[in-house]
Amino acid sequence: MLVLSALLSLQFLPDKVSLRIGDRSPSEIRAARSVAFVDTGATQQLREVAARRVARVYSRDASALAQAIQSVGDAFARALRVRDDDALPAARAKRERLEMEIGWLLTPEQIRYLLGCSPQTVDRLERQGIRLVGDAMAREIRSDTDDLVHARADLRPAARRLAAEPVEAGLLETLAGRSVRANLLLDRGRTERLREQARVAVRPVLGQVRAGEPVIRRDEVFTQQHLDKCKALGLVNPQLGPATVLAIVGLSVVLVATVWLFLRGYRPDIYAQPSRLALAALLLVCGVSGLKLFGALLGLPLSNVQFGYLGLMIATAVAMLAAVLVDRSLAILIAALLAVLAGLIMGHEVRFCVLTLMSSLVGIHSVTRIRERSHLLRASLNITAANVTMVWVLAGLLGDSARETLTVTVWAVLSALLAVPIFWLGVAVLEKAFGILTHVWLLELSTSEHPLLRELCVTAPGTYAHSIMVGNLAEAGAEAIGADTLFCRVASYYHDIGKMRRPHCFVENQRAENIHDRLNPSLSALIISSHVREGMELADEHRLPAQIKAIIAEHHGTSLIRYFYHQALAEHGGPSGDPILEQHFRYDGPRPQSRESGIIMLADCVEAAARCLVKPSAGRVQTLIGSIFGEKLADGQLDECDLTYKEIRKVRAAFVRVLTAMMHGRVDYPEPIADAPRPGAMRGIARGLEHAGGHSELAAASREHAALAAVRSSDPER
Repeated sequence: MLVLSALLSLQFLPDKVSLRIGDRSPSEIRAARSVAFVDTGATQQLREVAARRVARVYSRDASALAQAIQSVGDAFARALRVRDDDALPAARAKRERLEMEIGWLLTPEQIRYLLGCSPQTVDRLERQGIRLVGDAMAREIRSDTDDLVHARADLRPAARRLAAEPVEAGLLETLAGRSVRANLLLDRGRTERLREQARVAVRPVLGQVRAGEPVIRRDEVFTQQHLDKCKALGLVNPQLGPATVLAIVGLSVVLVATVWLFLRGYRPDIYAQPSRLALAALLLVCGVSGLKLFGALLGLPLSNVQFGYLGLMIATAVAMLAAVLVDRSLAILIAALLAVLAGLIMGHEVRFCVLTLMSSLVGIHSVTRIRERSHLLRASLNITAANVTMVWVLAGLLGDSARETLTVTVWAVLSALLAVPIFWLGVAVLEKAFGILTHVWLLELSTSEHPLLRELCVTAPGTYAHSIMVGNLAEAGAEAIGADTLFCRVASYYHDIGKMRRPHCFVENQRAENIHDRLNPSLSALIISSHVREGMELADEHRLPAQIKAIIAEHHGTSLIRYFYHQALAEHGGPSGDPILEQHFRYDGPRPQSRESGIIMLADCVEAAARCLVKPSAGRVQTLIGSIFGEKLADGQLDECDLTYKEIRKVRAAFVRVLTAMMHGRVDYPEPIADAPRPGAMRGIARGLEHAGGHSELAAASREHAALAAVRSSDPER
């Protein structure tokens, strides 16, 4: 998560355009590719218009009327209190005191009238003032508008209608106007939230820059629109604020957590292997690094180079590596995650998201079952076809020009052709480092140019031929039950390499005497069983994969070396079934631990036994294979592998079919008759057969027979 966060946050390259708004461009900048951009200025204008259309929200002040009435009552109460204050006997002192409290609102004439009128007049004026305030505040008075000014202005005619005296009308107008207040208060919070919702609802205004069009001309002032175009083209790196960094960290957490949960829930076998987990993490990091690197290069004005397609190449190669080195289902998940990142990193373009996903899926399907090197060419063609198809489909959907479509088609083909060599190189580097036996490694091991196979062919040709036959049988059996056919065939080539140390001790390599005729059974059994240990030593020397070393160790299991065991019983006269004696004539094991290992054990035994059949027929072959299978099952040699009885029956049927085809009967040639025709007569018969339309092979055989008869007639001893 930390590594991915750092990769997604770091800027690999500085800004290609370092202009700021208001600067003049020293040179012309043209678009290297067609791209849509968000016109920030136009979008902001539309959003502000939408925000201004939202009406302001007010909340009613329920206490506004009561406070206004109280304010009127307080003013008249102060006037009565000052007038009745005996501490101020002088009229001037009372006027000054009342003027000090409310005099800034009233004229001197109004103050003198208020102090000189009767209590009944004050009471009447108070009631009239309250009435004026109530009438004025019966309508809506908004706090942020001119409603209050208009309400106070409307008090003048109303006051004149209530009071006949001008001084009373002025007094009522002043005190009521001072008390009237807004009864609708602006709710700034709600208003701003509604306006923000209106802004967000406005869709961004999109502009289009075509490939080759000028983004900004020389000496032109750099504006916000120019900046928007440069950002869309990848010429200006986005600024990483705290919110962006937090979002990147969250994205990294989601990526890693998705892979972790998938492996833990659906592939616990991979989850339990730290090396496989490390490899999966390494591949994911490499994929993101490639996307980020070429995403940073995207938009460089270098002959319209489409660096985004090089990022597509890396993502496809990583997906194929994950399929071959880790797991196909995990590779599909990684391909989907890299496709999402490709769309985000490559300027938020959907085309790279779709292209990365489709190219990776086709690549995964193409390399899952590699059997020959020609399959790599097939994978390249498949990915190329997928890329070109998606480029043209997306060009039609996104409205690309024909010239631009042809340009990106070239880059799509290039990315497909380069993805497979990168995949092959990655497999060569990673498979041995992480100890993963891939079909690519198996293809390398299957070639006859491998040093071990060359040495086996020269040193022990009989064992080499036997191993090839075992490989054919094992491959047929594996295909019958859906096991790994390539692994069975290649592992069979190496299962008996230990016989190279003493090839003359094994019957298939003997040409004259049998060395075991001069040895006791125990020593012979020891020599025979040692080829497993010596095969493991050779495998270690040549650094064969662990899976093939397991086949070497398991292909005999703990089987009994039956020939020398019975020979020992005959020599010593011991009872049959003695467990102690029997243990000395068994292989060290272990027994087969996998389906492929069990198949190779059965193929090894069947092929060796089939060589002893004098006149093989379908019935004899079937009986022989059935007895060998029954013996191995009864001996418990297949108890620790995953072969089921149903699969064993299928393997047996496959062996019968292959061996019957391989060991078909042949017609015995007749012995030459005593009175052989003269050579000239035989040549005449041959010519007659040829002229009669006979097969050329028969004619050739006739000529050969004629020559042989001529030799015999001239020298009967020969």
